Amino acid sequence: MSSPLAEIEIPFEHKQSAHCESGVISSLLKHKLLPISEPMAFGISASLTFAYIPLIKFGGLPLFAYRMPPKSVIRGLTKRLGIEMAYETFRSPEAGMQALDAHLAAGRVVGLQTSVFWLSYFPPDMRFHFNAHNLVVYGKRGKNYLISDPVIDILVECDAESLKKARFVRGGPGPQGPALLPQIHPS
Repeated sequence: MSSPLAEIEIPFEHKQSAHCESGVISSLLKHKLLPISEPMAFGISASLTFAYIPLIKFGGLPLFAYRMPPKSVIRGLTKRLGIEMAYETFRSPEAGMQALDAHLAAGRVVGLQTSVFWLSYFPPDMRFHFNAHNLVVYGKRGKNYLISDPVIDILVECDAESLKKARFVRGGPGPQGPALLPQIHPS
């Protein structure tokens, strides 16, 4: 895949968070001049919960849950605050990567849903098949994308091929390359 975008870096403040979804939405909103902390994101979205389901076993143990399902934080927060979000999904990986490059070229950071397993910056022993991992792309350097992953303590880079695989993995909940763009216009 060739791209006219060779190098771009949008100023973006990275902040490590406890959870990827709440960390990404908090970072995206802060980037758009709406300072919402990760705990505030959980609280406003009403996404914290507790569930004990002994009939469902995970690793031989009863299922415990402490938060609502993926996308609950983003949907709950934006609904309660009246914030519009642009969601994009793509039929082909190439179209998704071209759209990502176009958003970056226009100076927009982009939130992505990915699979943890294919992200090349994760150590191999930390990779697992989870298709609802959220991160922020804030630039590109050569063939590598500049990423703020809220569960990592530093900014990282991911090669284009690995990011494409992570965005378009099969299985549930299949990302299908979504891009998340907050539509906030500060007054």
